[in-house]
Amino acid sequence: MDINPLISDLKKYKEELLDSIEIAMGFNELTKADVHIARAIAEINGELDSSRPFHQVADIYNLPLDEVVANIRDFTNKGYKSFLIFDPQDVPDIDFESDMDSSD
Repeated sequence: MDINPLISDLKKYKEELLDSIEIAMGFNELTKADVHIARAIAEINGELDSSRPFHQVADIYNLPLDEVVANIRDFTNKGYKSFLIFDPQDVPDIDFESDMDSSD
């Protein structure tokens, strides 16, 4: 069985990472919450801040970039929906504004 180490760490550090989503919501940066999560994952792994956090996480876990982005965005959407009182199926996914190369 091949286990994705990134997914394992997303589960392991869930509470800390959910704090990153709350912070993004508080700063009205929900569309950048995926970048906040990527940076938090890198920080948990002892890495310095990067202008390319998705690439940084891909390097840390030795995973394809598209898989990293998909996993982080899936986690971010589920985490966001867990804060709401609505049925998660009724809440649309976050429309992330970031691309994989920038921190904006």
